[in-house]
Amino acid sequence: MESSRYVQLSADILVEYVYTSQANPAVYNTAAFPIEILRDGHTGGSYLWNAASVQSTMGNYRDRTAVAINSSKSQWVSLNTSFGVPYNDFDPKLTPTPQLPQVFSPNLDIEYDRVRVYFTSGYAFDAFDGLIFEILAKRSDGVELNLAAVNYLKTDTPIFMPDPFLLAGRLYSTYIEFLVPSVFFMNNSFDPNDSNGLAFRLTQGRGLIGTPYITVRATGIRSTTVTNGYSFYEIEEINSVSILNRDIYDNLFAQVIESQGGDYYELSGQVAGSSFSDFIIQLIASSGGADFVVFHEITVSEQIGTIFTQTSNQVFTQTSGFDDPILFRPIILNSANAVSFNLDYTLRLYNRSDGTQIIKRATLSSFDVKKYGRRLMKINLGTVPSVARVYNQLQPDDGRRIVISDSSSLSGQTSDRQAQQLVVRTRYITGFRDRVNVKAAIAPAVVKTITESNG
Repeated sequence: MESSRYVQLSADILVEYVYTSQANPAVYNTAAFPIEILRDGHTGGSYLWNAASVQSTMGNYRDRTAVAINSSKSQWVSLNTSFGVPYNDFDPKLTPTPQLPQVFSPNLDIEYDRVRVYFTSGYAFDAFDGLIFEILAKRSDGVELNLAAVNYLKTDTPIFMPDPFLLAGRLYSTYIEFLVPSVFFMNNSFDPNDSNGLAFRLTQGRGLIGTPYITVRATGIRSTTVTNGYSFYEIEEINSVSILNRDIYDNLFAQVIESQGGDYYELSGQVAGSSFSDFIIQLIASSGGADFVVFHEITVSEQIGTIFTQTSNQVFTQTSGFDDPILFRPIILNSANAVSFNLDYTLRLYNRSDGTQIIKRATLSSFDVKKYGRRLMKINLGTVPSVARVYNQLQPDDGRRIVISDSSSLSGQTSDRQAQQLVVRTRYITGFRDRVNVKAAIAPAVVKTITESNG
């Protein structure tokens, strides 16, 4: 399954790097989703993006890209193609447009990771003209290669989230999204003798550094100068964070399910092949005895018409008994009008020693809004309900249930023979159980002596 790594680049910018599933990765073939690569003579690196024809799916294309034009990477330029001559066709140190498309024979299935950059509600760019988000991996000689260099301007329109989420006290309501080739798969498939591989093309046959990591970097556009229609940027780095090329915690996931034991939900961390408690013990051991606390954050959003409205947000803290689920019963405030509701669950493992976090998320949708309304359903038992009293009493055993079918035929017979001809009639009565009162009666038994006749 997919797994995410969250990177806090600033107080208002959160990046979710979504690793594709190693067992069932997201694959895009180069025939339908062409790849373009630009060589940058200013830095010695390369830039990768997809063709403009698939921009709605991939989100990483030339019009949305900026590239560095000096060795220190302090000056950048937009590659917006709306001008008469794209900048990469003007600058001799950049690959011209006809040489950008990569032709693979045969075409390749490329595995892609997904990147989401979230912004807090009301984010105003902190006096920047825009931002540049880079996803980087290093070539074997240490040169940085750009899997993406997305140019997001103040005038651009982000994607508004239909269901904003709260994380660490901040409400994130907008985002941008793009896809990049998976460094994990690209590195594993590299063959220095196969020029048809993507890693070979991107690294010019050198390959990536051993056990490559991914760098997520955000820079702010401090000033913009327009010359001959080209936008040149003076930039200032905001932050950069390096992460592994795959999620080593991909066996951990958040789970929200409706309980089998009652009308409520269970929130828990789950670990494939192990238990959540054992997973935390291993974390503590691998981090030198760090102190971990688990936060379970649950948000309820109700759908009225086509609009989801957040109506509840709660956080539960867990410091022990990690295998015990958190029990949660939502209250749907608009159960008379709501069509459905969503439970957005965020599992956070917080290391109090160094402040790092492991975050997993899960979502559950339900149409059973009446069941979790403000008031529980009641059964009308009448104005003055009465409790019926039922007694279980045996009839008196006075011997009358022993019937001699033909007394005249017993004459001259032994007692054993007479007993064989006795007919015992058993009368069954219905058994009742009353949880209020149970009464029993005892009657004496009458035994008549049958004398033996000697004839």
